[in-house]
Amino acid sequence: MKNSNIHYILCILGLLVFFSCNQLSKEEQEFDTLMQKIIDVHDEVMPKMGQMSTLIKELESKIDTTSQGKNYAKAQKDLKDSYDFMMDWMSDFSTKFPYGEENTADDKEKFNTKMKMLEQEEIEVNKLRDQINSSIDQADKLLDQS
Repeated sequence: MKNSNIHYILCILGLLVFFSCNQLSKEEQEFDTLMQKIIDVHDEVMPKMGQMSTLIKELESKIDTTSQGKNYAKAQKDLKDSYDFMMDWMSDFSTKFPYGEENTADDKEKFNTKMKMLEQEEIEVNKLRDQINSSIDQADKLLDQS
């Protein structure tokens, strides 16, 4: 066998080993998929923060002691609560899953703990999305009636 053929075969084997070692495990792929779902929900509702601030201001002028005024106050409180929920969730999430942190399955116990935390975050971010959408819808309906 020629020296160039041996060199070629060693290069191919080296590349195969390199790529097989850099493949994500099934668990890591599931983690990344779940993380992306959570980020997608965040990215869906984040642009609504400005809309929520605008609605909070619009409702302020309509709040009074009448029953309709109390409905405006409740809608405003729901928006504020949703806004605060988003801010708290983002802060909590970034503490639990700092940007750039590697989440490999090398340490099974640590990885499994992180995966369970991520599963809880999926539940939480879906609640967040629902609360934000609901509070915006309710405020819009009230303001459309006036």
